[in-house]
Amino acid sequence: MKNQTEMERKMKKKICFFSGDITRSGGTERVTLLIIQKLKALEKYDISILSIVEQKEQPFFEIPDGIKRTKLDSGRKWIVPGPSYIPLVPRLRHFLKHNKIDLLIDVDVILDLLSVPASVGLKTKIVAWEHFNYYYIWPSKTYQVFRHAAQWFSAKNADFIVTLTIQDQKNYENRLGRRKAIQTIHNPMMPVKQSEQVLTREKSIITAGRLTWVKGIDLLEKLIPMILKKYPDWKWYVLGEGEERPRLEAVQKKYQLENQLILTGNVSNVSAYMQKSSIYVMTSRSEGLPMVLLEAAQNGLPMVSFDIQTGPSEIIEDGKNGFLIPPFSINDMIKKVEYLITHEEVRGTFSKNTSSIQKRFDADLITAQWERMIDRL
Repeated sequence: MKNQTEMERKMKKKICFFSGDITRSGGTERVTLLIIQKLKALEKYDISILSIVEQKEQPFFEIPDGIKRTKLDSGRKWIVPGPSYIPLVPRLRHFLKHNKIDLLIDVDVILDLLSVPASVGLKTKIVAWEHFNYYYIWPSKTYQVFRHAAQWFSAKNADFIVTLTIQDQKNYENRLGRRKAIQTIHNPMMPVKQSEQVLTREKSIITAGRLTWVKGIDLLEKLIPMILKKYPDWKWYVLGEGEERPRLEAVQKKYQLENQLILTGNVSNVSAYMQKSSIYVMTSRSEGLPMVLLEAAQNGLPMVSFDIQTGPSEIIEDGKNGFLIPPFSINDMIKKVEYLITHEEVRGTFSKNTSSIQKRFDADLITAQWERMIDRL
């Protein structure tokens, strides 16, 4: 029986998810681990995780049982993409050969700069998983140029490309000339236990994510006091950490909103906050397919977001389950948030209408798409 089990393990396709750092607390890491968990449950693949570095010994999100994880560099906390990647190529090549990896899934196309040269002459096939989008706005212009170069390199060399949205697939096809072996596979919704379904909601708004310029925290800084000063019986929960946190702390102090504006830091139970809130607001400048909107829909929250290049419009149906706001009109955002605050019946209708989103982004449906893609390669 032991020999049979070992033989079955050797026959399984060996898949490795290659991440910058799987221990981080971002949506990319969260959805990656969900996909790994769902694929592992099929019992037809031998799955492992490789990170360039691991900044924390204990990952923020739980690693599924039985999944081996490794890191390429044990001496540094982070490696800036660029020339510093070069010494990692032979290390990655050794890992691929030693572990006989059949399929390497790069959890960010920028990792193709490592995986493509490392896999030359090997049986390993490379899947580039684009978690952002072609037009994603980065605060550093140099880094933005570097990422565009990585996307071009990926479009020319990856064995397969997975985008999060149909629009971004079109970007790869029309802007980068990628005409084959490319597919849109949406991020799935995170599972929510039935026992956690909402019974009552408090008068509160929620925003979750990294507190960075890309996430529009400077825009949120303008929006929050305009709402909370007018509606003193409402609260605003901001979940997450980042370099822009001082902006929100200054808002708390300047407008005396310590009891209304709640900065929680990073939390593992995002759903618990969503289940007691009434409105979700997102002020991002760029997204891939925002997990926070999917989770908001999963928890029946009406959503308000800027209608940026990709992401929100594939989740929010304007006027049906939320509102899409012209980027980056604070006045229009204020009007729609106030409308939802003052129209409880509309919030209830929008909440019911999120059920159609839950069906489109069902985790089992998304997993089946991954399975078909993997089995073709």
